[in-house]
Amino acid sequence: MQLKTVVIASVLICICLGIVPMLMVLNQWAHNKDAYGIDINDQRQLRFTWQDVEQQSHQFPASAGQYTYLFLGFLSCSEICPIRVQQMIQLEQHIQQDALLTGAEVQFMFVTIDPQNDTPAVRKSVVDDRSPRFVSASLSDDELQRLDRQLSENINQELRSINHVGKLFLVSPEGQVARIYTAKHLSTQKMQIELKHIMSSES
Repeated sequence: MQLKTVVIASVLICICLGIVPMLMVLNQWAHNKDAYGIDINDQRQLRFTWQDVEQQSHQFPASAGQYTYLFLGFLSCSEICPIRVQQMIQLEQHIQQDALLTGAEVQFMFVTIDPQNDTPAVRKSVVDDRSPRFVSASLSDDELQRLDRQLSENINQELRSINHVGKLFLVSPEGQVARIYTAKHLSTQKMQIELKHIMSSES
């Protein structure tokens, strides 16, 4: 009788040990099935002071309900920067055509890492005049270095051509990075779907 009890207990333990990991995997799959970008689960907040093309200072984040696509780059770049700017333009067009997103508070922020050449006039022409959702920013050297460390963009201005990673960040209204889009994440349609999923899950 005692042996039978031990065998039954052993079988139940083995079943439980097999089911728990399976449930964890299923739960993770259900949670991430709509994920496209990288979710880093980082609770730290991005906070910085920036200047617009009129040299007015602002605090980031500013609006309690506003999501921001944040990109650090420079306008004379011939590699990832023009691709990212075009990606943000296309994504904004998708948002404008989406009945569920067209009224949403979504901002596209370009932070220059080359403020000497990306003058306010140039930034206004290339970025700010695109749409009311687009804004370009310049930061002090200290603020830019601190933001660079937080986002791991690895900005190197010592080379003949400025070097940086070129990731695109989706930042929540609280200033937390909700998603990171690398050079592999170029589908604006998938980003649009992900934005709807994130906004609906937090509403």
